[in-house]
Amino acid sequence: MKKTLFMVLITLILSGCFGMENRETKESIDEGTITVGTTKSELILNEEIPLFEYAHQLPTIATKPNEIATIHIENEPKISVYLWDEHVPLKLNSFSIPYEMGRYVYNIEAEWPTKKANFIAVIEVQHEFKRVQREKEPDVSNAWIPSPNGEKQVMIEGLGEFEAHGTIVLKELNSNTMENIDFNHGLQWTAKKIAWYDNDSILTTIGLVHGTVTRGGNLYHLNLTTLELTPILELPVKEEVTDFSIEGNLLTYEVHVYEDDEMSKGYMETRTLELSAIEQQLND
Repeated sequence: MKKTLFMVLITLILSGCFGMENRETKESIDEGTITVGTTKSELILNEEIPLFEYAHQLPTIATKPNEIATIHIENEPKISVYLWDEHVPLKLNSFSIPYEMGRYVYNIEAEWPTKKANFIAVIEVQHEFKRVQREKEPDVSNAWIPSPNGEKQVMIEGLGEFEAHGTIVLKELNSNTMENIDFNHGLQWTAKKIAWYDNDSILTTIGLVHGTVTRGGNLYHLNLTTLELTPILELPVKEEVTDFSIEGNLLTYEVHVYEDDEMSKGYMETRTLELSAIEQQLND
């Protein structure tokens, strides 16, 4: 009798263990990765994250425009990809990243025979500048800003008060040539203000084009030889640089700070930054 009870007990324990193992196996989610260009990153498991509210807090994958992204998820599920709520066509589980700069949140659905899962990938397309030769002089010729050594001039052409794209124009006085310094702003972004940093580079604010809410943007350093862009001041969502100037070894800049979530009320602050701090950022 005791032997029978012992065998029954062992059977129940083993059955319970195997049952737990089977349930865990069934409920476990396979891992996935996304490769953008040459950068491989783990996919984020979407545990009902409110994407529109928290997307800016998720880790991002920085990339150049028009790169190819390839998804790999273990055990070969059926994969569907959505940019926010718009379906993205796939070819061999790969798709093309947009050209326009900005942050793109992809919802990736994976379906196996016995389970489903959602993953998230947040991809940030960075600025990419290019030169475009031009012949025609800008309409507003008095907007040229001379370089410290007087050999070059720069301006922003076409920038209106609201909802207009501005183009950075560079003029080489020795060769009498002009070129647009364009970037993948799409329909959302524009350079808003520029000033010479030295004879070969400028500081510029880049911000949103549309609407009357946004007045400025973040501040960047642009090397006019290499077209390398370096962030100098990346402020919180409710702050933006509206104006700036360099005197001696000091950068003085005006910041508009919004007080409410609707961004209808705010105030101005004057702040300063030592040029040595900018040099350190450029050399890092």
